[in-house]
Amino acid sequence: MAKTQVNLRLEESVTEMARKAAQRRHIPVNEYVEQLIRADNEPVREKFLAASRAFLDAYGDLIGESDPTAPNGRGRLAP
Repeated sequence: MAKTQVNLRLEESVTEMARKAAQRRHIPVNEYVEQLIRADNEPVREKFLAASRAFLDAYGDLIGESDPTAPNGRGRLAP
């Protein structure tokens, strides 16, 4: 995956905390910050996907009936 450079302005104390935390984990600061961002966002993503699955389980048949491009062969609006 391609990497994008991001510049951050942090208080010196926060920068030092990040450096020490990365050092304890034997990883670069960039990787440490990336892990923090992923850990913060993945639970939200999982909740979204679970809610989407629940919605499709509950209403997927209706969507398929009203979608003319649906691969189920119905291809017409429900009466």
